[in-house]
Amino acid sequence: MTKYIFITAALGVCLLSSCGQQMKMVKTSKTDSLAVEAVWRQYVKALATKNIRTLKKLSLSRVYCQPCATQSNTANELVTADAYIKSTLHILPRTKLWEAVQTTKHFVVTEKIKNYKPQNIKTTDEVLNVYDIWYVTRQPDKIKGYEGVRYAFQFVKEQGQFKFFGLTSLR
Repeated sequence: MTKYIFITAALGVCLLSSCGQQMKMVKTSKTDSLAVEAVWRQYVKALATKNIRTLKKLSLSRVYCQPCATQSNTANELVTADAYIKSTLHILPRTKLWEAVQTTKHFVVTEKIKNYKPQNIKTTDEVLNVYDIWYVTRQPDKIKGYEGVRYAFQFVKEQGQFKFFGLTSLR
């Protein structure tokens, strides 16, 4: 059931953001899973200690942030890593998402997106692999069927290194 929820959420993200490309959800290989998990642990530690240098090192220079666009009521989801980090360090510690990140309850999945050329990474590959780390935040007082929000911290490989690509959410 958990896998179904997360895969459905991931598919919804692409459909809601008008990807228009061919996307296939696949099981993350053990090698990539271990590598992205290691980078994720570094990223979470850097968030917890407010280590801006490490966060920038682990991120692309511009990242997608769908929740940022929603909060600022703009259509532009692409922001500088500096702006994302500043906002995240200020807002994230006071959220249910941060509570979820502090647990080990997440799901890693790989999106293989054919013919996707995002603005924040140069790629000549026909297929871009986006590695999602999904969390669900629960809000039991909400309307039945909408009790939580799903968030994905997304990573891509750039020059053989996993880099933070963006954050997306789905209600």
